[in-house]
Amino acid sequence: MRRRPVVISSIRHAVVGLALTMLGACSSAVVDSVTQPVPRAPAGSVPGHVYLLRGLVGEVFSLGFYDLAAKIRERGIDAGVYSMYAPGSLTDEIIQSYRRAPAPIVLIGHSSGGDVAIGIAERLKTANIPVAIMFGFDPTPIAGRVPDNVQLFINLYQKTNLIGGGEARPGSGFRGRIVNVDLRERREIIHITLDKSPVIHALVADKIAAILRESAAPPPPPARGRKAKAVVRTDPRVVPLTMRYVVPPGVPIVLWDSAIRATIGADETLEQFASRVNAPGWAIASINNIGAGDAPAPGASLLVPRSTGDGDR
Repeated sequence: MRRRPVVISSIRHAVVGLALTMLGACSSAVVDSVTQPVPRAPAGSVPGHVYLLRGLVGEVFSLGFYDLAAKIRERGIDAGVYSMYAPGSLTDEIIQSYRRAPAPIVLIGHSSGGDVAIGIAERLKTANIPVAIMFGFDPTPIAGRVPDNVQLFINLYQKTNLIGGGEARPGSGFRGRIVNVDLRERREIIHITLDKSPVIHALVADKIAAILRESAAPPPPPARGRKAKAVVRTDPRVVPLTMRYVVPPGVPIVLWDSAIRATIGADETLEQFASRVNAPGWAIASINNIGAGDAPAPGASLLVPRSTGDGDR
């Protein structure tokens, strides 16, 4: 009975592989188990390394990750594309690299590669190594839970997708942030094109750059003089956080990475509240499960999406 999840996983992977073969004429593709070399970032890059893992038949359908890696390197961050078929050796490489020169780790996985990325994060947890950011590109429903050494997991997925559709869930003791971005209503994107979208590439590359640059920024200088008092700054972001929103058609796709709480006024409409807290009304409604035509109760505490650099304005 202990081996049943492995059997189920193997069957599902076989079915997914067959479906993808029928979608894209990939019967002649040869799946390798080695990392394909990708040029590294130039000297003076932002500290950190991004590991992108292709999916089950990634040699055919995850090729967009090479373009994404290039965009990340354009922003001065080291990035490489890897096969999902040798997670143990890749994990060893990550551990050795981190111990030689500690720097933020970013893991990105497409389809089953997203499942494997979570498994790698679990292995890094046992080595007491943190993961700064993770991105799921439509992982499968059998993906593991996000371990507590991950600080931020942004999951781009389509809940109704039969091939992917996995929603990220926190593991035991999780203290970070999980943001599930449901793209089910974006018909221009499907499972096998999500990794190739120039719009998504720009959003992901910019998000990684913003977070890593902020983490690398030096702290403000201490106050001077006898009367100088230490200022205690509190972080208004909600942690731990598990947030989900559905992106409707016809609006820009936004990747928020955090949230604050704000109270809606007694005579305030949702639109007025959204304007005051500087966030789209559709996003506030989706995040807080407010149905169309419904009005939040006066004085209700609502989650408001935020991104790195926004502050608590």
